Amino acid sequence: MKIELAQIRPILGDVERNFLKHKEIVETSDSDCVVFPELSLTGYVLKDLTFELFRYSEMAVERLIDVAGNKCVVAGTIKEVRPGILRNSAAVIVGGRIDYVYKFYLPTYGLFEERRYFQRGDPARDLKIFRHAGVNFGVMICEDAWHPEPAEALALMGADLILVPAASPMRRLSKSLAIQDSWEALLKAHALMNSVWMVFVNTVGAQEEEFFWGGSMVVSPLGEVKLRLKTFEEDRATYDIDFEELRRARFFSSFRDHISSFHRVLARL
Repeated sequence: MKIELAQIRPILGDVERNFLKHKEIVETSDSDCVVFPELSLTGYVLKDLTFELFRYSEMAVERLIDVAGNKCVVAGTIKEVRPGILRNSAAVIVGGRIDYVYKFYLPTYGLFEERRYFQRGDPARDLKIFRHAGVNFGVMICEDAWHPEPAEALALMGADLILVPAASPMRRLSKSLAIQDSWEALLKAHALMNSVWMVFVNTVGAQEEEFFWGGSMVVSPLGEVKLRLKTFEEDRATYDIDFEELRRARFFSSFRDHISSFHRVLARL
């Protein structure tokens, strides 16, 4: 399975221009699946624009069906799940049909104020596994990767590959980019503990007062970074997912041994 990481700079609030960029990339891609960042059709730092843009982002997703053809496309959007109830979502287009993945953990600290605008997903109903080009994959959105449960659940449900659309802004630039180091550590940990391929696709460029750093990457089930995209600029690249490497990792992994009673203990804390 060949994955294309489409690290783009969405124009904040301009759904039409963002859609046209998605269209161009999908139409020129030779991959099986094209993955865009979190809220790629709208931009991330939306604030009250959220309430004006959700309809346009939903219509843009519908238009992506014709563009996708026989490819899988994962794009960031806003979904109205009930009148007036919005969710930060990833639209997953497979086989000419749209399904949605919803963000579970909504960051509301520092610049982030997602719980002001969005309802979080429900793990009991909204964890999903998709299949394309013979591969089972799951999707989790940005902040969900900073918690252990979503990745573990997707792996145990059958995912061999987890896609992570993200909108991660810069933090603490010194000799190295601290937030990039943190993301690399997280992705390696998820890959190693759950014996899955991890594909992280971050947004890039300025939005309001924030700057997003890009640095998208592919991490193998053995915890190795196989592909890195550029920082601080738009970039595209493809990677062929190797399932022999997945098989080798799982022969020497205990990820299948899940003790659910730990969660009952955690639920009481």
